[in-house]
Amino acid sequence: MMNSIKDLFRRNLPAKILALIGAIVLWGFVMNEENPAVNSTFTVPVYTINEPDGYRIDMSIREITLRVKAPRSSFTSVNADDFKAYVDLAEAVEGKNSIKVRTVVPKGFEVIEISDANIDVTMEAVLEKTLPVDIQVTGNTGAGSALEKIVPSKDKVKISGPRNSVSKVVRLVGYMPLANNTKDFTSKIKLTPVDDEGNLINSVEVSPPEIEVTAKIMNGVEKKLISVKPQYTGNPAAGFAVAGVVVLPERLEVIGRTEQLGGINEILTESFAIDGIREDETKDVNLLLPDGIIVPNKRVSVKIKLKKSEDK
Repeated sequence: MMNSIKDLFRRNLPAKILALIGAIVLWGFVMNEENPAVNSTFTVPVYTINEPDGYRIDMSIREITLRVKAPRSSFTSVNADDFKAYVDLAEAVEGKNSIKVRTVVPKGFEVIEISDANIDVTMEAVLEKTLPVDIQVTGNTGAGSALEKIVPSKDKVKISGPRNSVSKVVRLVGYMPLANNTKDFTSKIKLTPVDDEGNLINSVEVSPPEIEVTAKIMNGVEKKLISVKPQYTGNPAAGFAVAGVVVLPERLEVIGRTEQLGGINEILTESFAIDGIREDETKDVNLLLPDGIIVPNKRVSVKIKLKKSEDK
């Protein structure tokens, strides 16, 4: 019985093999005609993996287009969310990196084209820095009053952000309107990060972004125009002499109570040294203000003018 079955199987074996191959080819042809491979495109976001801590990541492109191929029937069960694109930052360094885009697609799909095979990724270290607070007042107090001083709740505040941006910030500026107030008041003032030319620097975080500032206001005050007297020590280099001293402004409008202003005829500057100078020199110096006396600006500019000394 077994021998007869074997003989039946072996009889015309080449023909049977050819027939089987033909059947498989025909089946594939029929299936391909009924469910052919087709192409389609999907726009997908690009995400990152293995991001290093302490860096800000900027990508030149956030979306790419994938062109994929699969049997027509496969597209009925997928949508754009099933296709993924990502860049691996495991070996990225600070600065600009060109990184290959990797993809994940459903089973049976083949990626045949990517709109952007590589993406530029810039990494910048995130730094922190503590900076002084510079509160500037705007407007005026009410009649018969003057601003004595402002008292911020914090003298320094922390900022953080990309290395390049943080390095440019030199101070945090806030603007406090006096709004004709005649009594002490407190306001919340927003702080703005600026560079040494006063330009706003974006991409940094200020913490806290605003602080409370109290304005101390004096009442029953008067104004008086008073001369400024510069002070200096030392002498110019040999062969030179002081030809004159110019202070700007020469006179200041000061504010104080009547009994205080009555005994003040001039305001002195802090003393500075001119030892060994060989040419005209200009210094910004602070004023020495008596207690209770207020001026709009506590610094003046003093220019020392030189001349050639006469030989004796």
